[in-house]
Amino acid sequence: MKKAKYNESKCDQSPFCPVTRVCPAGAVTRIKEGFFKSRISYDASKCIGCGKCTKVCPHAAFAMK
Repeated sequence: MKKAKYNESKCDQSPFCPVTRVCPAGAVTRIKEGFFKSRISYDASKCIGCGKCTKVCPHAAFAMK
């Protein structure tokens, strides 16, 4: 089964990340690290391989492998 591969160097760590809103499995989450600072966390073990993240990520930080 294919799973999403996350390339952190392409990610802008936006607090408005659309991937955190579309992932049905909760594999992509936003972790607050301050009032205006956050980071994106990806748990590959939760990924179901739906590919929604690859369609909505504006920076192509997710790819199916």
